[in-house]
Amino acid sequence: MKSAFNPSEVFECASKAEIIDRIQQLVPPGSGEPQNPEILAALQTLTAQLIAAYKADGKLENDPFCDVRDRSLHLYAAGVSSKLKGKTILVTGGEGCVGKFLIEKLLELGTNQIISADKARCQNLEETRPVYNSKGVVKFYAADIRNFEALKYIFEVEKPDIVFHLAAQRSPGLAEIQIRETVTTSLIGTQNVIQLCEEYGVEHCVFSSTGKTSRYFTTEVYAASKKFAEWQFAKAAQAGDVIYGMVRFTHMLENSLFCEQMSNKVQQGMTVNVHAPHRYVTAQNLVEAVHLLLNALVLSVPGKLKFLMVRNLGWPTETLEVALYKIVDSGKNLPIYFQGLLPGYEEPFFLGQFDWSKPTEIHLLINVLEDPFRMIEDCGDIVSAEVAPFSFRVFHRQVSHLESLISDRDFPEAQIKQVLVAAEKEVIASSFSWSSAKDLLKILQWGVHPKKLQGYGTDIADYRDIIELLLQGMYGRLDREVLQSAGVTADEFDELVESLSTVDSIRSEVHYLRSVSRYVREFTPSQLTPKKSDHFALRDAA
Repeated sequence: MKSAFNPSEVFECASKAEIIDRIQQLVPPGSGEPQNPEILAALQTLTAQLIAAYKADGKLENDPFCDVRDRSLHLYAAGVSSKLKGKTILVTGGEGCVGKFLIEKLLELGTNQIISADKARCQNLEETRPVYNSKGVVKFYAADIRNFEALKYIFEVEKPDIVFHLAAQRSPGLAEIQIRETVTTSLIGTQNVIQLCEEYGVEHCVFSSTGKTSRYFTTEVYAASKKFAEWQFAKAAQAGDVIYGMVRFTHMLENSLFCEQMSNKVQQGMTVNVHAPHRYVTAQNLVEAVHLLLNALVLSVPGKLKFLMVRNLGWPTETLEVALYKIVDSGKNLPIYFQGLLPGYEEPFFLGQFDWSKPTEIHLLINVLEDPFRMIEDCGDIVSAEVAPFSFRVFHRQVSHLESLISDRDFPEAQIKQVLVAAEKEVIASSFSWSSAKDLLKILQWGVHPKKLQGYGTDIADYRDIIELLLQGMYGRLDREVLQSAGVTADEFDELVESLSTVDSIRSEVHYLRSVSRYVREFTPSQLTPKKSDHFALRDAA
């Protein structure tokens, strides 16, 4: 692709925005890694200018993640040690980054019976009697959690008392390629773990999830499959005998895919690819992750699923700044370019995820509907919450349908994502039916604010799916009282309706909103109060 930008036009004293724009003109996102020597030379110059601009702002002197690396998190050491004493511990995904570190910590705490189940060394995924290697007091089984008989064999032989369920796809990008494996691991693998925990009388089971599940709705395979796993554990916590706990991780610094990729490029002296400018990540370290997992043994309670998170995750870090720092730290004169967003990382952020009436209290891993369950644990640096309520009946129906399809190896992999997202929508719709119309209206108003969307470079149509779900949840439930309790004036409501009218797929819902607007303006509050049976949508019993 021929660039409209002339490399000879590179000059000093440009702003960061201008430099970034020129880099993107030279190598338009999606056009592939540049090879032309003149373009590479121009990119080197532009990158050096960008580094100078960042330094002028007081950046790149230290690792952008230095604060994250140095953070610690309280460990309820006495309580955890008491829970672990004399117990057999099973770690699924025990050969992954977090799993290895967890096992090290378990050994440090004096645990002398540790079992790992990981498919990393699996030569035959269908093997029902998995082999293992012993390293000290740790047994490493080569087993895929999707293989029920193999996992049952481990439970039968080892009789675990405590299970840490970590096995899952780690890469959002790879999840969009290995769709069947990702979905079956999260759905069928998780169900196998829960079923066997119940059958073999496990005392505690702790699941590691992701902050990406705080999205109300997602079309990304990684996040959607994790949402289903969370729902499975939430249901099991209420229906089963095991005490279940959960943690939500954000970007794991020691297991960072983009940091690893950037470091490799710098080490090899190659052009460094960055997804896009103005992309930020919230990170945590391994110590925080493992302490959360262990603390869940102490903080989890019977009958409901609490999830734990680091309370203070700090400011998000710009990935571009990370790339530039790695170049500066290497002492090399390397160019960067923006490759464009890849599948698994494309979804725009929905502003309605957070309660903007209390901006200083926002937690990046908790959405508005989970926020009422939020509490700060006694140690002060851990926060917990619960998954928003949903219909178990709807969930069971959707999971059964999903399992019947994905278990069929002839079912096209490309269609698995479609049925996953469709099933997710149904469960979310059931959750929204449990939520107040006031909360849904506030979420919608925050999420589609025109000026804020403009600032984020997104359009209201980018959020069509979540808008449709929110409007379905509010349908037939809006009146003047709801608007007043949500703090939405008649004029603000009209502005909201007008902005929504640009989305073709919600014309009937917009028509309903306009009728609400007319009633709000024309009738008295007493005339607007419907019967209770008319006001609230019928909800399934959980």
